[in-house]
Amino acid sequence: MAKSKIIALVILAIVVFTFFQWAFIGFSVETQLLQALSMAVTIIAVIVAIFLFNKGESSH
Repeated sequence: MAKSKIIALVILAIVVFTFFQWAFIGFSVETQLLQALSMAVTIIAVIVAIFLFNKGESSH
């Protein structure tokens, strides 16, 4: 497996076990900023991981 694919899978694992859970821990007024920031980090990290996973080695 290519190094970029391994990095992408590690990013996804970290995001799922940290930021994604933080976004859904508590639904109170005090945690709305934490939820918004956690979801933003989750979305950005998933997009980066998708690009890294699909990058691969070019055969040109």
